Amino acid sequence: MKIAVTGASGHIGNVVCRQLLEEGYNVNALYNKDQRSLEDLNINLFQGSVLNKSDLEHLIDGVDVVIHCAAIISIDGDPQGIVFKTNTEGPKNILDVSIQKEVKKIIHISSVHAVTEIPHSVPYDECRPYKNMGSSAYDYSKAQGEQILLHGSKNNPIEVIVLRPSCVIGPYDFKPSKMGSALLDFYNGKVPFIPEGGYNLVDIRDVASSTVNAIEHGKDGEIYLLSGKYVNFKELSQAIHNVTGKKTPNLTIPYWVMKGILPFVSLHAKITKSAPSFTKESIEAIRNGHPNMNHAKAKVVLNHNPRPLEETLRDFFNWQIENKVISAS
Repeated sequence: MKIAVTGASGHIGNVVCRQLLEEGYNVNALYNKDQRSLEDLNINLFQGSVLNKSDLEHLIDGVDVVIHCAAIISIDGDPQGIVFKTNTEGPKNILDVSIQKEVKKIIHISSVHAVTEIPHSVPYDECRPYKNMGSSAYDYSKAQGEQILLHGSKNNPIEVIVLRPSCVIGPYDFKPSKMGSALLDFYNGKVPFIPEGGYNLVDIRDVASSTVNAIEHGKDGEIYLLSGKYVNFKELSQAIHNVTGKKTPNLTIPYWVMKGILPFVSLHAKITKSAPSFTKESIEAIRNGHPNMNHAKAKVVLNHNPRPLEETLRDFFNWQIENKVISAS
């Protein structure tokens, strides 16, 4: 069986490709610019964009299943409109070309951000309502992308399965990801304090394994939550210390303080021409992070079985050391 993977050079995409190869699949992999994470893999590489149907026609020709990982993540709005464009037109193009090429199934990697986290008093599962236009640009775009695929496939023979990972961390984080960068900042002593709240973290390899299992076991039109364990940032800081021996912060500051220093963080980012360390969107994400995400459905159907957090952190830092991103000392 031949599988096409979009966004193959990203964190989720490259680990999905690795898992597919382990399971004996033939893989077509679409990357946009940076192919470092794919260079050691025995796959068919295609350079292009999900916004270009011609690129997708070459990628998808002759494949049985498309795993759509390509997306743009943003915690700082969408001033150029590329986040919404990529995360909505990309799924639409994937659907159109897949129908044209008679693909059997699309597995769409969405996000827990596509749906509402509030209220916390109700367990978080696959039945949460979608976020709307008043939400952050990324969240709204992921909500729309899901619906485009699910609604657009209803009167067609193609099957669509939606997977919603929480915050993924782990090895093979080449670029690194936003959360990977945050973990490296902890390691390098660049985090002076930790915020209130926390988030649900899941190992990238567990997400990839469940994604590949969806090829055979995922049901048409169904949504599966691929969450891990909720951890507050004080616990995360301690866990990083436990696995690395590095001194990590234990000073916690409240949300109102973080909001108060946002203008200075933004100004520093502009002066240094770097990404801001946190934004209004990221503050809201950790403030609203649901402490009780229930992945029971994915466990039964996809054998989703998240490993312990400290194992993930240990493997993440060891991989970064092996790839000379950080020093073991």
